[in-house]
Amino acid sequence: MILYSDCHNYSTILQALNKILTRDVSLPDSKDARILLKPNLNNDLVALTGNSTDLRVLTALIRVLQRRGYTDITIADGPNVGIYRTGIDVFSRLGVRALAERFGVHLIDLNHAPCIEVALITGTVQVAEICLQADYLISVPKIKTHAEARMSAAIKNLMGCVIGTDTRLVHADLPANLVRLNEIIQPDLIVVDGLVGMEGNGPGDGRPKRLDLLLAGTDPFVLDLLIARLVGLDRNSIPYLLIAREKGHIGDEDIAQVDGIEPLAHFEPPPPRGPITRLLDHPLLAGVRDLSRPIHGSETARRLLYRLGIMQDVYEGAEAHIERLVLNRDACDKCGQCLAVCPTALPITDPGFDFWASPDCLGCLYCAFVCPQKAILIEGELGYLEAHLARYGEAMRRL
Repeated sequence: MILYSDCHNYSTILQALNKILTRDVSLPDSKDARILLKPNLNNDLVALTGNSTDLRVLTALIRVLQRRGYTDITIADGPNVGIYRTGIDVFSRLGVRALAERFGVHLIDLNHAPCIEVALITGTVQVAEICLQADYLISVPKIKTHAEARMSAAIKNLMGCVIGTDTRLVHADLPANLVRLNEIIQPDLIVVDGLVGMEGNGPGDGRPKRLDLLLAGTDPFVLDLLIARLVGLDRNSIPYLLIAREKGHIGDEDIAQVDGIEPLAHFEPPPPRGPITRLLDHPLLAGVRDLSRPIHGSETARRLLYRLGIMQDVYEGAEAHIERLVLNRDACDKCGQCLAVCPTALPITDPGFDFWASPDCLGCLYCAFVCPQKAILIEGELGYLEAHLARYGEAMRRL
């Protein structure tokens, strides 16, 4: 396992990943190999909230791979069931579609990809076949707490390989099925995005926490054991780690080594799930949920359930229509926050720089989100971003 701390901007992230992919791992011999990047694009909350894989990590990975001569690179994930049902284009909202177009890589929504049936502990599910047939699979998870799994990192990231509503079948015994899924799908490399994690009520309603970490390895079980230690979560409170130990994926030596490492942060764990939430999520009520979906799946109902603490995610259907970004130089104090988070290292504060005229601007809005002075102005219709900024605007500016 490899750990890089102090990954605080694109340059340091690129240096770390260049070392990992050049010195520390074996990449395919053939430059025509089909390389699959499987990030965590669970929903439409940007990476700076702690929810999704950071564009800085994906950009650096693609650049290093392309400089090594690889020509067939695909980014692929299957967003969660709520997104799948509403038809929201998560890839566009997160800036991943623009990233793929800028670097000429493929982009696949695994919820709509050709699939293969695999047997988990509680039954069979459909898994995107590319996750099993790619020549080289790089999993790129995010570090965050999870109300059901307790933690989401390397092991939980493979959930996005399961097709559409079949992810609900995994929840019949989430810990055991996650372990089994990782026995079936085995990434060649795992690059963990620990730049900004999420603590508390994750994965959709927690708080962002800056870590500036990148980790890499090939063993998802030991990686997650280490991650739990690094962020101060009790490994014995994470059911899938207990099952992984029972099945021999984690040994006493692994635990002894990890316990000798000092935590780098102390994440607030996810709160206990309330009795109503547990009842409504029970597998035996799946049919009732499907029949009543026209009611509880509406935006109005989801907002009510969110306020009652029963549901984490509120999906806004209104798209954003951003006309341009403008730097108010009178308000800018040159703190450098915008430069640190830009996925393509744009010279944002240089005199005369124009966001929309730059071919490398992905329109991700990271720079505007983190500016403490609110000096980067977003002109146009905010749409769904208005609700996101109300929830996370202040937290992102404090990163």
